[in-house]
Amino acid sequence: MLRSFHYAAFAPLLGEDRVAGDDVARMGVWAEAWNSWVAERYLAKYFVTAKDAAYLPATQAEIQAVLELHLLEKAIYELGYELNNRPTWVGIPLQGISKLLSM
Repeated sequence: MLRSFHYAAFAPLLGEDRVAGDDVARMGVWAEAWNSWVAERYLAKYFVTAKDAAYLPATQAEIQAVLELHLLEKAIYELGYELNNRPTWVGIPLQGISKLLSM
């Protein structure tokens, strides 16, 4: 879901009716803010619902590490997909990979 939120935020900036030049950067800031807000709310509700589930790692640090690893794996998969099917969209998974590697 988190990667889907990222796509939902940024894909409209790549479409045929995309915004022009300088507006892409301005709208990208809003897309990132929306993506962060939605992802945080989603995870908060997810962890409230799953609270003591046996499949969750024991510590917050372990949860964060597993989550980041999964997101990185998914973004790398998406990069391959976009290179093969929608090369103009490679920026979306590349942005996700870059953000994860800078954490």
